[in-house]
Amino acid sequence: MAQHWTHQGGGWLPPRSPLPGVIPLRPLAPREILGGALATLRRYGGRLVGALLLGQLGGLLLVAAVAGAATLASQTRTAGSRAFVYALVPAVALFLLFSWALAGALAAALLRPAVLGRPVAARELLRAALPRTPAVLGARLLSLLAAAGPGAAAFAAGLPPVALLPLAPAALWLAVLFALAPTAAGYEGLGPVAALRRSAGLVRGGWWRTLWVTAPAGVLALGAAYALVHWFGALGVLLAPALLLTFPQLTAGLLYADRRLRRERLAGPLTAEPLVTGSA
Repeated sequence: MAQHWTHQGGGWLPPRSPLPGVIPLRPLAPREILGGALATLRRYGGRLVGALLLGQLGGLLLVAAVAGAATLASQTRTAGSRAFVYALVPAVALFLLFSWALAGALAAALLRPAVLGRPVAARELLRAALPRTPAVLGARLLSLLAAAGPGAAAFAAGLPPVALLPLAPAALWLAVLFALAPTAAGYEGLGPVAALRRSAGLVRGGWWRTLWVTAPAGVLALGAAYALVHWFGALGVLLAPALLLTFPQLTAGLLYADRRLRRERLAGPLTAEPLVTGSA
């Protein structure tokens, strides 16, 4: 790659890193990761949200079918309303879990097209993400269980909240250690346990860096979601959950790319793998 000339002091500078997409193909600074996530939303946000809403529509139809079938299966009005509630609550819980996992799988499917600046359609993203959604959900649930499980068990056993404070540092450490597991499950096609091991290996030696990137991403997503609801009303209510689900995971995906660029020279494999990895 050719050197370039600068007029600020004169002289030749080292070659610029290639910038085919939302980030340069080199180790990144935290601001570049957050900026890359924002750039991904600007370029691909419509297709990402469209794929998420399309997948959620299928989930909503399933929820409605389950609740309706439970109601029709009852003979009396009282029993029918009870059956409706008993069927609706777990169906809604499954829908929320599905949306949570689908957003992570979609962000992983979008990672390579965004980094390389390639076009991708919403239906291609959804087709690539759906097969990896169960693994992403498993990785998310296992990381949540590892971080919050001991505290939840102690609270359920009757310990006062003050007694749980010593568990908070360990919970935070584990949450950050496994922050890249959903991306690893979605991008590399790993199972939940392997994805947690992969995340721990990538985060090791960069724990604080991972925290300084993922925490501001969550704060930005919360602030932007509040602004959407406040400024756009009903439309904001529709878009805010999509933003909360996708932006932190997009940031985690670019952080995952940064860790692999630092350790594994990811730039070469990026140009050799299928465009949407999950569809392979």
